[in-house]
Amino acid sequence: MNSNVKNKLKLIAIKKSEEGRFLPNGVDEVELSVFLSSCKAELGGEPPQDYLEFLKLHNGLTVEGVFVYSTKRLPIVGSTAKTLAFVEMNVISRDVEELKGFLVFGDSDQDEYVLDLSTGMYQVRDKQAFDNVYEEFECFDDLLLFMLDLALRRIG
Repeated sequence: MNSNVKNKLKLIAIKKSEEGRFLPNGVDEVELSVFLSSCKAELGGEPPQDYLEFLKLHNGLTVEGVFVYSTKRLPIVGSTAKTLAFVEMNVISRDVEELKGFLVFGDSDQDEYVLDLSTGMYQVRDKQAFDNVYEEFECFDDLLLFMLDLALRRIG
């Protein structure tokens, strides 16, 4: 995981702690192993290493309407809601024909954050008109930076 990602996560953590809210802890090796087994069984493979590295720091992210999926549904501190789980969201997505060739890592009010399995490119796609690709990246860290920048703009 690159230092820009870590720095932005720290900044988000500081800003959220000022509101009495906190980012989730990262997963341990046991939980990661269970998650990887679930990915293999339900999705036929493992998510990319950069995403796994993110999960070791923070098991998902829910900040100002920007969601990075977690290993399982977890309570959101200061809310009655729960996080969105990676495997569950991808299983649901595969019921939609146009999403079958993608891994979905998160979303926001207007965007889906995906890996196009046919091209290997990480993309920001329109939630309503999924064929519209707004941004494209070569690695998960760059997609995550896009998501973190959006969250930081919304925090203010």
